[in-house]
Amino acid sequence: MNKRNIQGGFFRYNRKSLFPGLLLLLFCLLSIQAFAQNRTIRGTIIDVAGEPVIGANVQVKGLAIGSITDVNGEFSFEAPQSGTLVISYIGYKTQGLPLGQNNYNITLLEDSETLEEVVVIGYGVQKKRDLTGAITQVSSEKLMATAPTTIQEALRGKAAGVMVAGAGLNSDPMIRIRGNRSISASNDPLFVIDGIPSSSGVSTINPADVASMEVLKDASATAIYGSRGANGVILVTTKKGEEGKVSVEYSGYLSIGKRDNYRRVRNPEEYLEYLREADRKYIYDGVGGYSIDPTAVYPSESPSWEYDQQLEYIASRDLSGYVLESVRQAWEGGSYNPANLRGFDWQGAGFRDQSISQNHSISVRSGTKTTKLFISGSFMDNEGLTPRSFRTRYTLRMNLDQQVGKYITVGATSNFAYWEFYNGTGVGGNWNPLGTPYYSPGGSGEYGVGGDVTQVGDPALGLVVHPTGEGMLWNPFYDFTGNKGKTKRNQIDATLYAQIKLNNGLSYRANFGTNYYSGQAQSFNASESTQQKHGDALASQSLAFERGWTFENILSYSKKWGEHDLNLTAVQSSQRFIQEPFSGEALGLPIESQLYYSMGTATEQSVSSGYTQWTMMSWMGRAIYGFKDNRYMLTASLRYDGSSRLAEGHKWVAFPSASLAWRVSDEPFFKESIQFINNLKLRAGYGKTGNSAVSPYQTIGKIVSSRYTWGEQGVVGYAPNSLSNNTLTWETTGQYNLGIDFGLFKGRLSGTIDVYQQNTYDLLMPRVLPEASGFSSIVQNVGETQNRGLEVSLETVNFHTKDFKWTTNLQFATNKEKIVKLASGLEEDVANMWFVGYPVDTYYDYVNTESVWGYSKEDMDEMSEFNKNGLSYKPGDLRFVDLNDDYKIDDKDRQIRGQKMPKWTAGMGNTLNYKDFDLYIFMYGMFGHTVYSDPGYGHDGRMNTRYGSYWTPKNTQTNIRKPTKGDADQPHREAYWYNSGNFVRISDITFGYTLPESVNNFLGISRARFYVQLQNPFTLTNYPNNDPEGSVKATRNYANKHNAYGDPTTTKNYMLGLNLTF
Repeated sequence: MNKRNIQGGFFRYNRKSLFPGLLLLLFCLLSIQAFAQNRTIRGTIIDVAGEPVIGANVQVKGLAIGSITDVNGEFSFEAPQSGTLVISYIGYKTQGLPLGQNNYNITLLEDSETLEEVVVIGYGVQKKRDLTGAITQVSSEKLMATAPTTIQEALRGKAAGVMVAGAGLNSDPMIRIRGNRSISASNDPLFVIDGIPSSSGVSTINPADVASMEVLKDASATAIYGSRGANGVILVTTKKGEEGKVSVEYSGYLSIGKRDNYRRVRNPEEYLEYLREADRKYIYDGVGGYSIDPTAVYPSESPSWEYDQQLEYIASRDLSGYVLESVRQAWEGGSYNPANLRGFDWQGAGFRDQSISQNHSISVRSGTKTTKLFISGSFMDNEGLTPRSFRTRYTLRMNLDQQVGKYITVGATSNFAYWEFYNGTGVGGNWNPLGTPYYSPGGSGEYGVGGDVTQVGDPALGLVVHPTGEGMLWNPFYDFTGNKGKTKRNQIDATLYAQIKLNNGLSYRANFGTNYYSGQAQSFNASESTQQKHGDALASQSLAFERGWTFENILSYSKKWGEHDLNLTAVQSSQRFIQEPFSGEALGLPIESQLYYSMGTATEQSVSSGYTQWTMMSWMGRAIYGFKDNRYMLTASLRYDGSSRLAEGHKWVAFPSASLAWRVSDEPFFKESIQFINNLKLRAGYGKTGNSAVSPYQTIGKIVSSRYTWGEQGVVGYAPNSLSNNTLTWETTGQYNLGIDFGLFKGRLSGTIDVYQQNTYDLLMPRVLPEASGFSSIVQNVGETQNRGLEVSLETVNFHTKDFKWTTNLQFATNKEKIVKLASGLEEDVANMWFVGYPVDTYYDYVNTESVWGYSKEDMDEMSEFNKNGLSYKPGDLRFVDLNDDYKIDDKDRQIRGQKMPKWTAGMGNTLNYKDFDLYIFMYGMFGHTVYSDPGYGHDGRMNTRYGSYWTPKNTQTNIRKPTKGDADQPHREAYWYNSGNFVRISDITFGYTLPESVNNFLGISRARFYVQLQNPFTLTNYPNNDPEGSVKATRNYANKHNAYGDPTTTKNYMLGLNLTF
């Protein structure tokens, strides 16, 4: 008998169908049993005032059984005989009651959990309700909602006043808290990880290990960090062990990345017509009419094979003849057929079709009353869209807390990270696979006129014709295969602490933190590469070693008597940092296949090394006083920093702060008269902070060595390189802050509003010296800046029922910064983009009009007036604003074009939960900034990158100038490349499903959630190039402007993820 053919009710007897059949039968039996045991329960829910609670959620734990209360606060539904009844409502504590009775009378208590929430502050913790400064806390849940790869990226759009912009595969984003204060020094915030200040260890932290991040924004909160607090402080607290059973958590995802957009440039047909138009000339009648000039290189308005062969580009630059052959094919059969033009997708060739990335993290958390342990490990492997680019990271963390006896607790944290990466060929330079195709007519567009990678682009020939002339006879795409390199780094961060509880509220804590970093960078540029240009191959290696330690003694005292609360903290801190770099280069390797492993055989070698050390000692005191259950709060602190970076007489600087808070909602008169506002607190504060911008040894004169010939021998000589400068001190910021914290409608709407003004002085700037001194300038504390701003943070519960909940988190900030004073009494420093009264990095240039010069009588007459003054305008040329109407375009016509940094930033996250499903949508935007994006080489190369309808006699309503030959251009053309950087980006859409508790119990797990996520699906902007966000981080180009041209495009990621808890 064949068992597989035996029928048994619904099921065939085989291994595949037996298990689901039995499982279905079991569920049916359980359902029948549950139904048979159900009974009706009723109840009434009120608050402490005896008022009915309308819309409270009443549900049986773990089952989709429940109801919500009506206008009388009453409920009724069928429920099983046993289980737990869970009652929840916004603004009240969730209660759980055992099932077993038929009628319930329940009183809900107001939920003060949010107010009692503990927030990490400098050298301690404090209840959120008692904060007097501007501090924003971002929870682990909010940080991980966007699946970040670094903790810096996790902050993007999550905190008002914190701008996070531009992150590459192997580069950290720019972070600014309340704008720029310094003109020439760093504006990066200070990161403090588990109480220890850190710099190099920030990117090594696995975001899944973070419990919370607190952003300290105003000086009353950051002054506790003294000379390093001016740019804001970000406190990172990692997860700890918890008392209870062992909990194992896994989180991971797989991702496929696609390029978000292509820069739109001309295809072969469009570019060939562009070349034709560049060789046409027109004769104008002066009143708006024209005729073709028969003496032009291309004396025809229609395509002509005869004239195509004489094109300027083909005659002077088509060195291989490839373009001419392509055009000839288009004329086969005697008529022009542009479909036969050959081309190559140079942009596509510079990117992978897709990138594959993965990220996995697993952690174990356990503990008893005396021992708590957290261990985690992670692996991340991300591919970039540029060929061969990648980033791989491994992390291992252990956090241990051990109680020793009744009064002593000791603990340790350690984090090890190893990562390696390769950037591939960058996109910012002109001579690279991702920059050159935008310039070169031989590969100019989605499908260039010429430039077949197997012919003109053959690596053996190294030929790619460039619009700047015959100088570029190499193949930039060879860099993808010919150049090699990798960077490898290790980072170890560890802390030890011991805390002793003394008597009467007094405790002592000792912290010791140490870090060790080592890095190795290897690079090889082949002789055919764009860097070496058929010269000798170049190999290099660099090593870097960093180590440091921090030791802190913290004494805390807490006392409560009557209506008074007092907390005192005293800290003594010592820190030391050492850096030792080493690098070597080798030029002219005899065997290139040995790359950077045989640099000693090169014909030219160079070696460099260095050593840097600085130390710092600090004393700090803080007092926090509260009166009438902390209805009135006062916080005051003073930090005294001393540093080896400064000279005698200037080593020590004090940084004070003070702040007040009044909880208006705790006043009896307020509780009685205004009941819909359940939380209202007013805050005010002032403090001074510093920026430790003085580099080690900057206060002492430096001597450099140089080789020269003495007689017939080479000798080494020494000469002063800089003057001693023992008056340097910290840059200092004084900041005022006014804030309000509020909560309305029992927690349905809550938020904070802050306004501030920062005045930063003693800015480090170069001051011009008389020539007789022998030096051109010296750095002094002479500059000043000011920042004013507004920050709004809102959290709302928009809709909440038994099965559905919708919440919104909104962040908005505006910052107005300006330079108040420059060195030497200057009002402007055009070369450095500094202008008194305007923000740091302000663009100043000529302004082109909305249309180019035409051939109407009015335009012809006006051009004539300009040309009388030495200009040579013609129809189709760029037209500039003449500010003083003198028919000249000179320096008097330059004006402010905009600022690099956004004026406004915003972020918004929406979370929707329906039963076991969840949807998260996050978006952010930046507004009010200007982007300068200049291709930089050759005007036909420039125009090739600007897709659009250029000027012709038949198309005059445009601001894109007429085509030109080669490098023929007109003065002040840079004015054309300014754009608005405004954008709104939907950065994350996540849809998840969490298994029901009954299924988890059956599978023997605590929680399982599956999700799909789409990153960067939509960007709304008028910016014509790759990414308007990346422009905020742009660096200066050959013209000393922050040029965003060539910035990488945004990656659109499709992700599949899993969160699992055992």
